[in-house]
Amino acid sequence: MNLYRRRSFQASLLLSLACLVAAGSLLLAQRRKAHKLRATALLEINTDAAGNTKAQIIPIAILDEGRFNDASIYKATPRPMAVQDGVVYEVQKTGVPMGYVTVSNAAKQGSWIAYGNWQAVRPAETPTPTATPTPADDRPILHRPGSAPEPTPSPAPQGSPQSASPLSPASASPSPSPTPTPVSVSPQPTIAPDKDRPILKRPGSGQPEPPPQPDSDRPVIRRGSGEQSKNSRKLQNTPNLGPGTHLLMAVSDDQIVDTRSFDFPWKPGEKAQVDSKMRKLALAQLPKEKPALTESSLKNVAIRGFDLDLTNDAVLVLTAEIPGPSSTKAQPVTRYIAIIARMDFDGNPQRLAASIADSSRLDVAPRLELIDAADVDGDGAGELVFRQYDFDQKSFVIYSVGRSSVSKVFEGAGTPLK
Repeated sequence: MNLYRRRSFQASLLLSLACLVAAGSLLLAQRRKAHKLRATALLEINTDAAGNTKAQIIPIAILDEGRFNDASIYKATPRPMAVQDGVVYEVQKTGVPMGYVTVSNAAKQGSWIAYGNWQAVRPAETPTPTATPTPADDRPILHRPGSAPEPTPSPAPQGSPQSASPLSPASASPSPSPTPTPVSVSPQPTIAPDKDRPILKRPGSGQPEPPPQPDSDRPVIRRGSGEQSKNSRKLQNTPNLGPGTHLLMAVSDDQIVDTRSFDFPWKPGEKAQVDSKMRKLALAQLPKEKPALTESSLKNVAIRGFDLDLTNDAVLVLTAEIPGPSSTKAQPVTRYIAIIARMDFDGNPQRLAASIADSSRLDVAPRLELIDAADVDGDGAGELVFRQYDFDQKSFVIYSVGRSSVSKVFEGAGTPLK
């Protein structure tokens, strides 16, 4: 006995296949082609109790013609391309632009570190309402839902980078975005052109384009301009991050891209349940521990959820420590756990990758510290950026997260530990 008529079953099957194809096409449309040239760096902001703030730009990776390179040494003549004067980085927190930093100086301290001028992203000022000319016919004028008619755009001020527009279809024209506070332009030192060397820059900076070269097919990232003295390393107009050290991602790119938050939007009460499941998953990585570990054994636990690929499936990252007993005569051993997981249809985290290191064998397995999620190749999806520590140096590693696997896309930019 058939539960379904043959024709009805075939129609249902075709409808299901059509839905799967449509979902796949939507996902492919959301993911763009990777950019030709894109630099990724870490912005480290230090603020003391008096409000004095300093920042340094630590180059991580440069994607050039489909390959990631170590930005701390890439195309150094002698200074690497990523820390040349005038290079503009967009500072982001989990994918959301917070401001811009223009490199004004750099020094080699084990590896190259740059210092820059800060421009905070601020909300655009509300334009003064102006009379809208009546069209010659009765055709309606289309506006975005809930928005007023947009005034005629005015040119960007000289030297001010433009922030990326919100996520929108590729066929739509870019919408206005928050405008950084303009800075005065001061001349940059003249550098002899190298026809084989790409130049970092950002669209909309208002800077003149470099003269064309015979083989100028290589992409560039626009150079900005700085107003600080080269001897000054103080960050101006820093966002209210509070005292202490704050780590933010920074990218520099020639192409304007739509940006979005990579934070996963949890429902009320959902995050606490997921955190408990992730702690249990972490303990499951050490099943033979005696005495048995409990959730209270985990210290300095950090759990974050991301929507990296616009699938609305949470990618979870847990980092935690398990201190060893201090009653022994030997130096206590601390273990470090890092787990990348993805939520399944039943709301349970499924492990994709795990790293377990201990303080006595960091040369075998480095300790991983999550920095943030960032789009390191410009394709619209986020990657996870970690800093890793072994015995004598710290470096960076970047992971791309798939449906059921994790792949390493970059490792390098090492710095000796002090």
